[in-house]
Amino acid sequence: MPSSPKCRSTKLSDAVVLPTADVTHLFNHEAMLAVSHAIEDVALDTAEGELISTFQNFSNFTPQRERYSALASQLDTVRVWAEGNPPTHSRQIDFVPIFHPTIARYWVVLFDSPDIHAILFCKQSNQSTEFNQKIFSRVYSFNPFLVRCIRRRFGLLACGVDGVVQHFERHHSPSHPDSDSLSDFDSLLSASA
Repeated sequence: MPSSPKCRSTKLSDAVVLPTADVTHLFNHEAMLAVSHAIEDVALDTAEGELISTFQNFSNFTPQRERYSALASQLDTVRVWAEGNPPTHSRQIDFVPIFHPTIARYWVVLFDSPDIHAILFCKQSNQSTEFNQKIFSRVYSFNPFLVRCIRRRFGLLACGVDGVVQHFERHHSPSHPDSDSLSDFDSLLSASA
């Protein structure tokens, strides 16, 4: 598989081969954080482009503030979407309040640059309120069309276009396993290992 001409082996220990198709998985909180941080690391190494991240609430952003400030100093744009009151004293980060409850259910980390595109798009699949017990149905992709399409839709949402959310929910929502199969968290994790 040909690699991107922007692949910087000096910043990565090994050349990275990107998947040729979108992949949908069921993961726990640790896998979600690992993929999120990997996309953020690629953004930091690329040092140009736009990063969009969603948090359920701005209070969840606080532990990530320093990391996102570093990203904002390197990238063209960093946008953080969440419910609640945005943090103050972070002029480099564009905070976007979530006014539509549907968006708050999703975990999104999207990076778009001229040569590198990545998105993690997922939704919580169980009803757990404990982060370390949450299970997510997710898709990640390096498809530039998909990344740019979702990026444009976030731009429309920022303008208050609620119909876009409804369309997205109907046609692009990650599929979920039935709730009975999620009832035993331990057996679910051992089956996926």
